[in-house]
Amino acid sequence: MAVVDHTPFFLLGPSQESGPDLSLRTDARFKLLAREPGYSRVQLEDSRQGYVPNENIAPAPPRPRETAQVQGPVGSPSRRSKGRPYLGPAVNDTPLPDRDVPMPDLNINPEILPDAKPPGSAEPTPAPAPKFRI
Repeated sequence: MAVVDHTPFFLLGPSQESGPDLSLRTDARFKLLAREPGYSRVQLEDSRQGYVPNENIAPAPPRPRETAQVQGPVGSPSRRSKGRPYLGPAVNDTPLPDRDVPMPDLNINPEILPDAKPPGSAEPTPAPAPKFRI
């Protein structure tokens, strides 16, 4: 088995007369779109799509985790993308409930509130209807 440092990449298909359009390095990452006999359709990280020989495709090792460092106080705007999780210091010190303790029963008798108006007070008189000129 030969080890190659690159693999051909075809934009339109593997039967192009002009040969491969690019030569990808072995550590190039891409997304497998469709597995086909001989060549598979892939999408590069820069969104270009094309074909790569199946014998040169292997699962990529996981990427190393990024360690983000907080710059400035909590709450200040940061340049991190919105899709990444927050890896800075804890901003909420409220502890989470213990999973082994059952939740309290919230089906208790409702509190009976007094009426909004004191007893014995008369109903307010409604405002007179507006008069229009004809």
